[in-house]
Amino acid sequence: MLHRKYFGALGAVAISMTLAGCGSTATPTAAKPATPNSSAAAGPASSSPTPHAALLTKAQLTSALLPLSQMPAGWSTEEDSSSGEKTFCDYRQPHKARIQVSRTFQKGGGLTATVATVGIRQYASASDAAESFTAMEKALETCHQETYQGSVLKYSPMSVDKLGDQSLGVRIDSDGTTLLQQFTLDGPTLINVGTGGLTNAEADTATKLLRDQVDRYEAAARK
Repeated sequence: MLHRKYFGALGAVAISMTLAGCGSTATPTAAKPATPNSSAAAGPASSSPTPHAALLTKAQLTSALLPLSQMPAGWSTEEDSSSGEKTFCDYRQPHKARIQVSRTFQKGGGLTATVATVGIRQYASASDAAESFTAMEKALETCHQETYQGSVLKYSPMSVDKLGDQSLGVRIDSDGTTLLQQFTLDGPTLINVGTGGLTNAEADTATKLLRDQVDRYEAAARK
């Protein structure tokens, strides 16, 4: 399909790379508190972070992903083909996620097609998740453009809601396609939402999906 041709490189960089490298699943235990960190690229901590959220199983995390029933009208589920180890400008990840889950949705077709992805990466502890978030944040301070699979990808900071412990946003432009990618550090997890398309990246949709995904994860982690 046409949207795959243009969205593919963006998805590999901004979605697959943040949900890649699923490691072995550890037995869920209480997560350690996150190590505080700060940077201008990320939003300040919210009033109700979740550093003591319990680690969940893969089945529980999958259940915590936004379902189709919570999507706005017009969306359908799509096979999630995200894979690989690509990171922004190939920065090194300090820790591998123990569990990763994601779900992809599609709306429209052809030139008007829009794709949305929600994902959760759970680390061994909140401190591992915080260090991984900081590594991505630091990489984006100097990574503004790269060439991947023959496409030039341009990265720009983007404002996002202040959710979880910290949040940051990235706008990615390539070959006339725009992807809006938002990340939230929430206890032992990194939560991400991305929307993209040739004619409409739907910023309002991305913002709402991030809020809904964070709320759904936090509800599951506190049960």
